Amino acid sequence: MLVSVVVCAFILVAVSLRLSSRWPVRRRALVAAAVLVLSLLPFPYGLAPWVLSYLGDFSLTSGMLALLAILHRLRGHQFLSMGQTRMVCLLLVFLALWFYPMSLGSSYEDPYAWGFGDLIFSCMLLLLGVVAWLSRAYASCIILVVAQLAYAWRLLPSDNLWDYLIDPWLVFWASGWLIRDRLLARRARQRLAVSQPEAASAAPVRTES
Repeated sequence: MLVSVVVCAFILVAVSLRLSSRWPVRRRALVAAAVLVLSLLPFPYGLAPWVLSYLGDFSLTSGMLALLAILHRLRGHQFLSMGQTRMVCLLLVFLALWFYPMSLGSSYEDPYAWGFGDLIFSCMLLLLGVVAWLSRAYASCIILVVAQLAYAWRLLPSDNLWDYLIDPWLVFWASGWLIRDRLLARRARQRLAVSQPEAASAAPVRTES
């Protein structure tokens, strides 16, 4: 339960830093520290226990991504490039589109049962981590390793590996990130299309002597 509270606290801090992204770094750091302390307080005083009581437990993946977002907001270092973040979000969305309907009974195969210590499923995740490491997607590899170690030590209330890897709120965030990324890309193309005719019309016209 303690790890669930810490994961939720990281998520709340990441959200607060996103909302205060236009503030100076020192003020954002103070906001992050205040939200972290308020989140870690025991029930009924802490924010995290209240959020968990309404939304349920978050996955270790959500906590790790929130931690990377916190470090990015405070230190300015981008641990996940835009391309890597886009691939992670696409993977999460497609995984959810396959995983949740099948787990809810749309097929005789129940992938949620694989999370109770299935060897083939663990080997697939290990192979995925190796591919991420060879592709230099080190943050993605570390997230997979941390999630499986946390499952081995049963750090979350669930005894299923899927609950350490994915949760519905993480999928909602990935979907929102992809929609925002698409809108920003479209806006950038529109600005480029507008600026190119203006640059062409402002260029001097050469006349032959």
